[in-house]
Amino acid sequence: MTETQLRIAISVPSGDMVHADFAMCLARMCTTTHGMLVNVINNKSSIVAIARNNGVQLAQDFGAHYLLFLDSDMMFPENTLWRLLMHRQDIVAATYTKRVPPYPTLGTVLPGDVSLAPPGLIEMARVPTGCLLIKMPVFDKLPRPYFRFEANEQTGDIIGEDYIFCDRARAAGYRIWCDPVLSHDIGHIGQQVFKIPLLQE
Repeated sequence: MTETQLRIAISVPSGDMVHADFAMCLARMCTTTHGMLVNVINNKSSIVAIARNNGVQLAQDFGAHYLLFLDSDMMFPENTLWRLLMHRQDIVAATYTKRVPPYPTLGTVLPGDVSLAPPGLIEMARVPTGCLLIKMPVFDKLPRPYFRFEANEQTGDIIGEDYIFCDRARAAGYRIWCDPVLSHDIGHIGQQVFKIPLLQE
């Protein structure tokens, strides 16, 4: 290891198991990290906000320059880390669809002049955290816990820890970006029940 070696923490919140397809994607991606010092962190918790906060702490303990969150129900190309790093942004993600009809794309595009965005990126108000790269100094400007749930008191809806993080990061002056090309290569693993169809008379 050298002093200038890039240190990457990859944080995977999960339960007791991860999807096999995710594990294969992670293994392939790790083979492309030549020249980097990579630490894969598995944070097992039934509360995803706790798992994410623990991941940040372990990344800080590791002395990481960047933290890549990858959810254990994601599929992604092997060059995902490189593609996100090449944007050289504080917060950059790939997005994906929900796993229930009508399968909307997660996240909210920030209205404004798209010509001001760096090439290949879209500025976002909110992004999901299933494939999200964060430069570690971002956490120095945010109070703990970095990830938390909140409720919309008017509607009663629970707001996820990912969107609340984005709101707080933007309030601290950070801009949030999404790579739309990489997003088309991301898969969100779900479950489907198959039954024997009834015979037609």
